[in-house]
Amino acid sequence: MDRNEAVFYEQYGAHMRAQEEQRAPASASAAAASHGSPIFTYGELGLDDSPGDFQNFMDPPASG
Repeated sequence: MDRNEAVFYEQYGAHMRAQEEQRAPASASAAAASHGSPIFTYGELGLDDSPGDFQNFMDPPASG
């Protein structure tokens, strides 16, 4: 292995360790937050949270 390869792998290893260190707290907090709670709400997606506006296709409105 020449010097360039050694430097590359050293920098690559440092980069990968830094990414792992960033992922560990994020995944731990995500796991704690997802325990018993949804990943997202409809409001966060810009959709209406109120179920009253939803028309269930399995339960059509009564005619008349």
